[in-house]
This record gives sequence, structure tokens and C-alpha cells, in this order.
Amino acid sequence: MSRFRITTAVLIAVVCMFGVVTAVSAAPVTIGAILFGRDSFFENIQQGMVKAAADAGVKLLVSVHDHDIAKETEFIEDYVARGVQAIVITPENSTASVPAIKKAFDAGVKIVCFNTNINPDDAKKYVSAFYETDQASLGLQTGQALAKWLPSHIKGAVTVGILQCDRFEACKRRGEGFRKALSDAKVKWVEAANQEGFMPAPGSTVAENILQANPKINILWSENEGGTVGEVIAVRTMNLQGKVFVFGTDMSTQLADFLLDKDNVLQAVTGQSPRLMGSLSIDAAISVVNGKKVDAYKVVPNAFFSRDNQAAVNSFKAEMAN
Repeated sequence: MSRFRITTAVLIAVVCMFGVVTAVSAAPVTIGAILFGRDSFFENIQQGMVKAAADAGVKLLVSVHDHDIAKETEFIEDYVARGVQAIVITPENSTASVPAIKKAFDAGVKIVCFNTNINPDDAKKYVSAFYETDQASLGLQTGQALAKWLPSHIKGAVTVGILQCDRFEACKRRGEGFRKALSDAKVKWVEAANQEGFMPAPGSTVAENILQANPKINILWSENEGGTVGEVIAVRTMNLQGKVFVFGTDMSTQLADFLLDKDNVLQAVTGQSPRLMGSLSIDAAISVVNGKKVDAYKVVPNAFFSRDNQAAVNSFKAEMAN
């Protein structure tokens, strides 16, 4: 064995002396991405990732588990087995997602989180970078817009119903921000009208039930895109246009169309910047794999859209079409 090593070393030296050895390119970087949703927010995150990976010439693998922690673990283990250098992930749970992430880290895989993160103590150990929206600001900005809108649009009492997704920590923070913005406004909060509904079809059913049980409600707000869509559908189905107005969270082509529609139901939303979040996450993963320093934490800016600024809404639609 030692004779083989010496012979090989001598051969390499001789070949190099005559200049016939060409540089062997390093293996291309492979990144595994894990998303837990399939709505337009995650579709745009994926598009941002795909473009960033293509621009950098790295291989990108993408998996979506639909809030299934067992599937998330399976995907992480599969990526490790396939030899990825980095995993870019929005963890399903701040504690339950940790064991699989730790195993990947121990195997030498770099971890970058986006949108959600594991708990702070474990994140310090295993996560190289985390990029997110300031979730409280999503609710706060819409609440501030509503507070300014109310005096010139609603006469008399203001009663608010909410579709929430508080099973997720990010949604809780959105709700806190929304209420904070309206703390000085004369708004009536109906606790029975604060119900879970974050997917369009079931959300519309929940919103209809809320409106039927609480006919004094004249404002609906949702903590996410699916709930916002559900609220608009409910108002239309019940023919409450001009009586119930919707404010929401997130932005999509469908919500843009709602903002442009003459039915005057959806008034404003505060959206995230998912394509930017996706591209920043991939850029960070590439950097840490190559031993470069990155921002350990970065807030991705919001984007506010309202019925009063249709130029911005149309600009968003044009961007999404590309």
C-alpha cells in the first residue's frame, strides 16, 4: 500500500512537471430545500430559490411536506444520504424539528432557515443563517392602514371578525401586531368571531358562520393569504358587498385581482417578499458552504398593497407574470 502511494505521488509530480495535469473542478454544490406549504407564498419562495440556484450554478432539490413532521424528518435524512452540502428549511416546529436538523448538522451539512426557525438555543448551535419577515409588522401595518381608513368609511360601531392560523407562532405575532395598531381605535373585538381558517375553502365556510352568528361585524381580517381569500369569498357569497370589508395578510395574484375588483370588498393587505426570501436563503447556503460569513439573521422587508394604489397592484401582477 505504501509503495502504491509513493508511486502515485511520484507520478503526479512527474506529470505536473510536464504540465499535462489540468485542474480538477470541485464537485458542484447541491442544496436541499424543504418547504411546508404549497400556497402562492411558498410557490414564490421556491421560484426565488430556483432562480438563485440557477444563477449560481448549483444543484437544487426541493421537497414539500404539507405540515407533516414525519415527512420533514424523512426529507432531511434523505438529503443527508444523498450528500447535499446544505439544507435550506422552514422548520415545522421549533422543538420537534430539532433532532433531524441536529443529525444533519452532525453529518456536516450546513443549515439555513427561512420563514420559521427552531428554538433560539438550538438555532445558535445548528443554524448558520435565518431569514424571515417581521411577522408582527405584517399585522401592525395592516392594522394601521385600517385605523386610518375607518373614520372616512364606517359610521358608527366597528366590529371585527378574524380568521386566524394561531397554531403557528408566526400567525400569533401577526395577530398581536394587528391588535396593537388598533388599540386606540373604537373597535369591538368579538372573541367568538376569532376562529381558525387559513385555507380558502374551509376559511370561507368559517367566515360565513362568523358573519351569520355576528351580523354586526363589518370588518373581517385574516392572518394569512388563504384566510383572506376565504373572507372575500364569504362576503361575496352572502351578498354583503358594501357592508362588510376585508383586510388581509400576504399577497398573491388572486388577492391582487380582488384589490382591483370593483366590488370593493378587499381593501388592503400587507405582503411578504417571498421571492427575495428564497433567493437570500440560497445565497446564504452557498456562502456558508464555501466558508464565507453571512448575516446570521436578516429581516426581509414587507410590501403593502391597497385598493387606493392600483398602480402598485398592477406592478405586482406584472412581476408575478415573469
